[in-house]
Amino acid sequence: MKVKSPAGEFEFKVKDSTVEGDHVVMIGQMGVWDSKIYLTPADIWLFTSIFLRPSVILFILKLPFKFLFGSKQAASQTDSDITKDKEGKDKD
Repeated sequence: MKVKSPAGEFEFKVKDSTVEGDHVVMIGQMGVWDSKIYLTPADIWLFTSIFLRPSVILFILKLPFKFLFGSKQAASQTDSDITKDKEGKDKD
């Protein structure tokens, strides 16, 4: 996950989740800091309503195909980019 703010751009890596009292806690690391995100039941319903939007559901449904077929296209593009780079260096 990526967090963007006026203070900068940070990677948030989720390592675990647990329940503490009335909160679901996502445990992870943001940048160099160990972090915990506490989600209330209202937060969970908010995220659920956000993820139930048609555009998000369509994206989630496409993910397996992107994973299966997109990686091959990305690899072939990378190979062609390497070939172009080599050809460009050979001309120099």
